[in-house]
Amino acid sequence: MDSATNQLNFVFASNDGVKLAAGHFGDADKYYFFKIHENGTVEPNGFIENKFKAIDEKDAHGSTQKRQSIISLMGSDLDFVIAHKMSPNFKKINQKTKVCPIVSDLVGIEECLHFLKDHFSDLLLLKTKKRKNESVDIFTIKPD
Repeated sequence: MDSATNQLNFVFASNDGVKLAAGHFGDADKYYFFKIHENGTVEPNGFIENKFKAIDEKDAHGSTQKRQSIISLMGSDLDFVIAHKMSPNFKKINQKTKVCPIVSDLVGIEECLHFLKDHFSDLLLLKTKKRKNESVDIFTIKPD
């Protein structure tokens, strides 16, 4: 793959690798990684177990420790995190990191990937703004 082409790195919160988990991003069993290249190529990049799922949030949902632990688990190339449900931590991720959260009304990961490919230029613009520390809204995937 030509290293000069633009690419976007996505992490999906899923329990099975097929559908987005029904809950919040931090409550998923696993995280599935994908790259989408500007030419439309989708590259699966494996998955990792969510070893921070059990961090105690009894006092407040949206724990800072859980958010920071999960984001650090993802690595430095992370551009977007995708979940089916908005969470307090998604708002904090959007405000305090260069990662762009995405909330999806679509449940199937394949459906989401098709949508993301079709909106590559919009997402690249979001990534660019975040890298410049500009404020962006949380992106939403809605059925066409």
